[in-house]
Amino acid sequence: MRTSKRLKAITEFIDENDKIIDIGCDHALLDIYLKEEYPNINVIATDISEGAIKQAKRSIQRHNLDEKIDVRIGDGLTVADTEEYDTIVISGMGFYTIKKILSNQEKIKNVKKIIIQSNTDIVKLRKYIIKLGYKISREKLIEDKDIIYTIIEFIPGVEKYDYKQIYFGPRLMENKDELFNDYYSKKLLKYENLLLQLPNNNIVSKLHHKKLIKILKEEVKVNE
Repeated sequence: MRTSKRLKAITEFIDENDKIIDIGCDHALLDIYLKEEYPNINVIATDISEGAIKQAKRSIQRHNLDEKIDVRIGDGLTVADTEEYDTIVISGMGFYTIKKILSNQEKIKNVKKIIIQSNTDIVKLRKYIIKLGYKISREKLIEDKDIIYTIIEFIPGVEKYDYKQIYFGPRLMENKDELFNDYYSKKLLKYENLLLQLPNNNIVSKLHHKKLIKILKEEVKVNE
């Protein structure tokens, strides 16, 4: 099945022996792709929206996978017992929704892998999940329809990170490819423009933006 570059990139973090719960499955395109790639993989597709679940079931039926993908309606991890999954996938949501989903420690006690593609606040996301007792094992930037997405894999464990690693991503810093440079060059330009617009009496914001500009300039190759 053809799927978006973003969803296909997420599948690179998944192994055929994983027990997946895909939260916010939308049309279940990720789940269908996984089931076609790994016929024996366990997949629970969930969404809080009744409309999304109806679309997901229609998509699954079109691919003759009705008996292969477990579709459930409900809020986050509440729809499944902890023994049913060991890998959580959340993509296309904002940080605060993701934080709410993962806030129940009991529901993530058996989890060996959390794969996240957040649409907002990547830095806050890294900090939060690290505090839950996870470390960052893999990260990837992917460009899809002119938008650059960050995909992060967390596994149980402890690893210390400095400010730069939390900001840029420790694994992304190990491989500063063209996309890394493009993504953070745009952020640098954005913060430089914002700094010029800030009033002089807004000292806290000015200092914050100056700090971000400084670390961005240290890590990004600026095209003169």
